[in-house]
Amino acid sequence: MNQATTKIAVSVIALILAFNINTAKAQSPSSDSTMPTMGEFMSGLNPMNWKMPNFKSLLPGQDDTTRIKQKKDGLVSDVTATASRSWQRTKEVLDPRRLMPAASNEPKDDSPGFFASMFGGAKTAEEIEAERVATVSDFLAQPKLNR
Repeated sequence: MNQATTKIAVSVIALILAFNINTAKAQSPSSDSTMPTMGEFMSGLNPMNWKMPNFKSLLPGQDDTTRIKQKKDGLVSDVTATASRSWQRTKEVLDPRRLMPAASNEPKDDSPGFFASMFGGAKTAEEIEAERVATVSDFLAQPKLNR
């Protein structure tokens, strides 16, 4: 340390001691001191003597408790409604009558399917009769290619 820093430190310590002279006096301990004895101090360190802390100050008040219960009940009812809708939808999707449409007794609509509507739509009865069905004999009767 240089001399200037040392002089400043000494003057600061002198000022502190000058203004706090009354607090630096030693006093004799009083007989009614609250300082625990060594036995009391050691018994406080024993876990068998520990007490559970009181957390009532951390718990919510009555107004908050009512609000929390209402929110909880709202959440439970929302979850219950969602679960029941999901279960109903699951039952509809996995209904055996829907899994086997040929076995169902429901009347089928005559609207063309997806691919039929893309490739010309439904055919009339005349078109179906006019359509020629080839047989194996027709296939074998074709002229052969000579290579």
